[in-house]
Amino acid sequence: MELKDTCDGNIKEPGLANPPAEPERDLTFPVPEKISPALIRNKLKAGGLAEAVFLVKRLSPALRAEFFLQLRVAEQKALLSAMPPALAASILADCDSASLVSILAGIKPENITPVLKLISPDNLADILLRLPKNYLQEVIKLLDPELSAEVEKLMTFDPESAGGLMTTRYLSVPDVITVGRAIELLRCAKRPDTPSYIYIVDASGRLEGVAPLRGLLLTDSRKSVTSAMVRNVIKLKSSALKKEIIDVFNQYHFISLPVVDEKERLVGIVTFDDVITAMRQSEKEVIQGITGVDPREVFKTTFAVTRSRLPWMTVTIMGGLGCAVIGSFFRDTLAEMVMIGIFIPIILALGESIGVQMTSIVLTTIGDGGIPRAELSAFVYKEFMVSLLIGLYAGVVVSVASVLLFGNINFGLLLSATVFISVCWAALLSLMVSIVMKKLRVNPAVASGPLALALIDMSTMVIYLGSAAFFLSLVK
Repeated sequence: MELKDTCDGNIKEPGLANPPAEPERDLTFPVPEKISPALIRNKLKAGGLAEAVFLVKRLSPALRAEFFLQLRVAEQKALLSAMPPALAASILADCDSASLVSILAGIKPENITPVLKLISPDNLADILLRLPKNYLQEVIKLLDPELSAEVEKLMTFDPESAGGLMTTRYLSVPDVITVGRAIELLRCAKRPDTPSYIYIVDASGRLEGVAPLRGLLLTDSRKSVTSAMVRNVIKLKSSALKKEIIDVFNQYHFISLPVVDEKERLVGIVTFDDVITAMRQSEKEVIQGITGVDPREVFKTTFAVTRSRLPWMTVTIMGGLGCAVIGSFFRDTLAEMVMIGIFIPIILALGESIGVQMTSIVLTTIGDGGIPRAELSAFVYKEFMVSLLIGLYAGVVVSVASVLLFGNINFGLLLSATVFISVCWAALLSLMVSIVMKKLRVNPAVASGPLALALIDMSTMVIYLGSAAFFLSLVK
C-alpha cells in the first residue's frame, strides 16, 4: 500500500477489519495430555462447543488447520460459528482453499464475511476463486470497498503467476518526500508482510527503487527519500510463472520481491513464504496425482482416508475391467499362441512405468505453470525423443529375452515392435492428458496418474493383441 502524505494516527491496513470493540471471552478448561481430531469431535458430539474451541486454541497454527480439515462439514461449521473471528480467519487462511468450498458454500455470506474480512487479500482471493459465482458476488458486495477492490484485482491474475501469488500488503512512499516524512508515514502504518523494505514510486506508481528500513533510519532526515534507495531493483512481472519466480528467489535469496505490471507500476510483492507455500502445494499435488494418496493422510481418520482413495481405486478397477473386455475380443489369438499371453504383464508394466515417469515430469513442469507457452513445443519434443530412446531400448531387451526363452525370432521381432510402439504411445498419452486438462483449466493432478494409467493399459492391450492377431494371420 502506498502511504499518502497524511497522518492521523489511524491508518487502516487494507484487507484487515478493525478489531471487535469488546474482547472475546476465553473460557478455561482442563488441558489433556494429547489433543487429537477425535477428541475435538467427541467434545462437539457431547455438546461441549466452548471446550472444543478451547482445545483448538491450544494447538499450533499449522495443526489447527490440519485438525480442522479432518472434521465433518457440520462440525467445521459449528466450530467456526463459536470461534472468535480472528481465530476462525487464521484457520481458514492456513487451509487449502479447495478444501473450503463445501464448508463456506453452506454458510450464509453475511455470517462468514466478518471472518473473511480478517484474511489477507491474497489468501482471500484464492478462497473466493473456488466458490460458486453467485456466492462469490454476494461476499464481494459485503466486503469493505477498499478490500473488495483489492481482492477483485488479485482475482484477475493467473493463480500460478506472480500476480496470483503476490500480496498487496506492502509499504510504498512517493519519491518526492524527505526521509523524515517517510519515517513519519511509516509510524502511522499498520504492519505489512515485509516491514524491512520500503518501496519508492513516482507520481504514476512506477517502481523507482527500494529502501531498507535500516537505511532510512541512518540517513539524514532532511534528504530526499531517493538518497536512501537502491535503484536497480530485482523485480517480477505480474505474468511471471512459478518456475521463474522460484529461480529468482533461489538466485538472490531475498525475503520478498516487488511485482510490477506491464507499465512498471508496483502492484504487490511476493514473499519467500508465499513461494515456499506454493512449492509445497505443488509437491502435494504431484504425489496425489500419481498415487492418489493425500500426503496429509496421517492426520485423517480411517474412513476419511478410505473415502479419498476410492475414486482412484475405481478408475484403476475400470481400467482393469476394460483390459479384460479387450482381452475377450482376442480369445482366439491367445488360445492359438500361449506365448502372447505370457508377455502381457511385461507389456503393461512397461507402459505404466513410462506413464508414471511422464506424469511426474508433467506435473512438476506444465502442471504448476513452470513452462511458458513459447517453450511448450520444445518440451514436448524433448520428452517424446526421450520416450523413443527408452522404447527402443526396452524393445530390444524384451525381444532378445523372448528369443532366448522360446527360440522364435519372428515372435521376438513382434515383441520388439510392440514394446517400442507401446512405450512411445504411453508417454504421448500421459503428456496429452495433462496438457488437455491444463487447457480446460482443470488441475492436471486430478486427471493424471490413475486415469492416464488406465488409458495406457487399455490402449496398450489393443496395440499388443491387435499386432499379435495380425502377426498370426501372416504366419498362417
